[in-house]
Amino acid sequence: MLFAHLADTHLGYRQYNLDEREEDFYAAFDEAVDKIIREGCEFVLHSGDLFDEPRPHVKALVRVREAIERLTDAGIKFYCIAGNHDMLMRRGAVPPQKLYREVEFLTPVKPFRVQGDVFIAGLPYFSKIHRKVLLEKLSQLERKAEDFETRVLALHQGIKKYFDLEYEVDLADLPKNFHYYALGHLHKKIIDTFGEGVLAYPGSTEIWRSDEIREYERNGKGFYIVDTEEIVSESIRWVPLERVRPFRRIEIERVEDISAVAKTLGDGKPVLRIEVRCPSHEFQRIYNRIIAELGDKALYIDVKKRSPGEEVKTREVRRISVEQLIRESMREHSSREQELAVELFRLLAKGEVEAALQIAREFFEHSYEGGHLASDQPASKGQLSLEGFK
Repeated sequence: MLFAHLADTHLGYRQYNLDEREEDFYAAFDEAVDKIIREGCEFVLHSGDLFDEPRPHVKALVRVREAIERLTDAGIKFYCIAGNHDMLMRRGAVPPQKLYREVEFLTPVKPFRVQGDVFIAGLPYFSKIHRKVLLEKLSQLERKAEDFETRVLALHQGIKKYFDLEYEVDLADLPKNFHYYALGHLHKKIIDTFGEGVLAYPGSTEIWRSDEIREYERNGKGFYIVDTEEIVSESIRWVPLERVRPFRRIEIERVEDISAVAKTLGDGKPVLRIEVRCPSHEFQRIYNRIIAELGDKALYIDVKKRSPGEEVKTREVRRISVEQLIRESMREHSSREQELAVELFRLLAKGEVEAALQIAREFFEHSYEGGHLASDQPASKGQLSLEGFK
């Protein structure tokens, strides 16, 4: 039995607030659906962040509806879990995937289905402060999976081995008796062996952030096709997507470099990330020429200025995220309190004030006894954030 594994499609995302970039994300998803149908897959497993936001606008909802109908007409089931972009972190929130009756939506309340002889399990994104609840759910699925010949697990989590800055779980936290671990959340292509099987991140289907450009240049964008008869790294096929709009990183030092770049662009209207390395007094002249010569050949141009010799200085600077700064400033607090602060920062940075308030209430309601922090208590009972998944 063949199935397709994709993730992080982020449908509805209007990068740079451009209609064209929103359409690019739909085009990549549509191409994936076309290829899944052509390959004769029996089901699709989407590992979270189908949408870019938990309240997607109508166009995104319609485009997903059209894709689901095409898959259903071809006899292909669509299984999915909610990623952190798909759901509001608050009581009673309902992820948009619940709108589609044809979709097999895996939730903490109903975390598995069986198709043929394949046990298909999945859980939505859990933040680090809810890690204990996630581990309990994984332990339950590990026991349930033992009764089946072929076992597949979908998660939307950062794992320390692959992304140690913002991970939620360690590799050792995962159950070891699944044959395929269908991961989402990291926007890069990863395939590895783990336990009895293979662990894989297909990455995003489009370039969601500029720091994905190097990964795109190495591996492109795409998804995996897995044969349940033989789940080993060598047999898992990578299917590249061809409609992804090109992103290019370019360095310019002189005005003369601009014409040479213009000749290489063609008709594809790429997104350009241009680094200008020149003395300050030359920058405006070079910038004006970039806009004049490349403006109509690119969809979007982002120009950064670098003074000569600046790169050597930046290499000596320690790179640190805001999350790391929060943790370092709270060294005297418990790790759970640190994770609460980080989660609140992430939500407030996205303007999700209600979700931040809900998580704070849950933490303090269930983490303190008699005015003292109960360090052996979970950050949340779990049920409070799962109502929308029933």
